[in-house]
Amino acid sequence: MEFIIDKNKWVPVKLIDVFTKKEENDKENARNRFDRFLKVSHMDAESLHIKRWSSQESGDELNPYFYKIFRKGQILFPTRNPHLRRTALASFDGITGEKTLTLEPNEEHLVPEFIPFLFHSESFYAHTTGAIIGSTNPHCRWRDVANYEFLLPPKDQQAQLAKLLWAMDAVIEKELEVLERVKLLLEVSASNLIWKQNHPIENIVSFSDSGKFIDGDWIESKDQSNEGIRLLQLADIGVRKFINKSRRYINEETFKRLRCFEVLPEDVLIARMPDPIGRACIVEEIDDKMITAVDCCVARVDKEHSNNRYLLHLVNTREFLHKANLLASGTTRQRIARKSLEVIKVPKPKLEIQEKIASELDLLFKTTNQIESKISSSKALQKSLINQVF
Repeated sequence: MEFIIDKNKWVPVKLIDVFTKKEENDKENARNRFDRFLKVSHMDAESLHIKRWSSQESGDELNPYFYKIFRKGQILFPTRNPHLRRTALASFDGITGEKTLTLEPNEEHLVPEFIPFLFHSESFYAHTTGAIIGSTNPHCRWRDVANYEFLLPPKDQQAQLAKLLWAMDAVIEKELEVLERVKLLLEVSASNLIWKQNHPIENIVSFSDSGKFIDGDWIESKDQSNEGIRLLQLADIGVRKFINKSRRYINEETFKRLRCFEVLPEDVLIARMPDPIGRACIVEEIDDKMITAVDCCVARVDKEHSNNRYLLHLVNTREFLHKANLLASGTTRQRIARKSLEVIKVPKPKLEIQEKIASELDLLFKTTNQIESKISSSKALQKSLINQVF
């Protein structure tokens, strides 16, 4: 969407002209002065909001390199891995790592509510990622960030734009809150409907009782091709969602030579590795013949006795995922064997009850998808304005 923005009175400035890099370090006493501290992992990509932190009072261990003090209202920009797009607006005073820039806006030139959005513009991302140095620990330097140049509006126009940008942000945050509530309702409802009923003992069965349960195929890099039969991978499996993300293939000759198992639309695809172990989706029609990798397994239900959407919701319940996690093994990366998944005991009511449960949970899942779609649209609109401003 194109916004009409009059830039006739905007002036070019560098970031160093309107921000001060603060260095309030206290190696000896910062831990005693502040309880909360922020790691980069606490910052969400492309969000100014801080919604998580660590707390010494809660027993979280403070890294010895965390002694830089940040203040409410400062911009927190991690110089390591700037391509992760994590920049936050401090909403409280606390401690952070030495590699995070703490930038304070110069209110002589800036409306503080306006300028934080600059740090989530495509122009700023391009500048900082283009300045990355180091292969082991990719990072950018303050001098490179400081030289970022942009057009700055007069303060009255900054105030108008800030009001619009924060109004958009408020809509997104409200939608995110609603999404979390509906997701929680889906999780609780699935647990109650599937696991917390008084199932007769004969309805508690091994997971493999639902139908055919097959391992994915062992496909090495040398077996892959640029096109042909689609190789579904872990990246394609979301929680209840077929993500359709990977782009790996094998040819028909390899399919026959390795005697691969063909995955069909409506099969349930289950991840044997994190995150989380055991998550599942239903395979959708993608106009390609399909197989899947060895780190996944395929459940093809017996439709006379089992419903694939009931199975989908069952596998993604916290109860099933917990059982799968307990059976996982491995030191470097945890995984669960198909044979371990097979023996997990699960409720299997009559088909008509499965269908009723699946239908009820499908409605909630559909609602989460609709809200996520609205959030994507709202974010796209806000991003469009940010990129036109900066």
